[in-house]
Amino acid sequence: MKTDNRQPTTDKPLRLCVPVVEASPARARHHYLRAARKGLWTEIRLDYLEKPDLKRLFRTLPGPVIATNRPPGEGGRWAGSEAARRALLEEALAYGVHALDIEFSTDAAWRQELFAKRGKTRIILSWHDFAGTPANAELEEIFTAMAAQDADLVKLVTQARVPEDNLRVLSLIPRARAAGKEIIAFCMGPLGKWSRVATVFLGGFLTFAPLNPKQASAPGQISVAEFRRIWRILRK
Repeated sequence: MKTDNRQPTTDKPLRLCVPVVEASPARARHHYLRAARKGLWTEIRLDYLEKPDLKRLFRTLPGPVIATNRPPGEGGRWAGSEAARRALLEEALAYGVHALDIEFSTDAAWRQELFAKRGKTRIILSWHDFAGTPANAELEEIFTAMAAQDADLVKLVTQARVPEDNLRVLSLIPRARAAGKEIIAFCMGPLGKWSRVATVFLGGFLTFAPLNPKQASAPGQISVAEFRRIWRILRK
């Protein structure tokens, strides 16, 4: 009898996070429950909600959920004041969401206050470039500055303009792991699709995949069904 000596491609669990971009809290809650039943993470985009009702959204937490409230400068739809945006994130923290995503561009003093009262909630410090991918030196500088913060995870996502952009962003993953830091890193856009899969093989904390392609929150996202099909092929 032959012995299969192949080693697992990755020792990390596959974490797929379903983005929820609904205007209605009831619809957002529905998608959250659906993702939780499938053993998936959920990211609820609070900036998409027309009338945020966090009590309805987070009255129970059946599965891992990330709360995010993106301002327009970070690709979001938040139309209120910055103070109100932060207050909604603090409210989500009070409900005990599993993770809270805040931007690296957010006021440093407020970030420190949030770090101090996070409790069991993981803080994701995120940075996005929707125009392209910076040169290696700039990308390295941004990563180093973010990794020095007191966040539980760092997230760096850029737009791939050439295939090589994917390699430069993905190369941050082993750097982060060597420093003992969890990281989410991949590229957006048509040229960045494959990095959304490669990131989990390299040790990225999670990747985003909508249940329905029409419910994508960023360009280049692959549906859960398609992602799992690719995963099964590559794991063989």
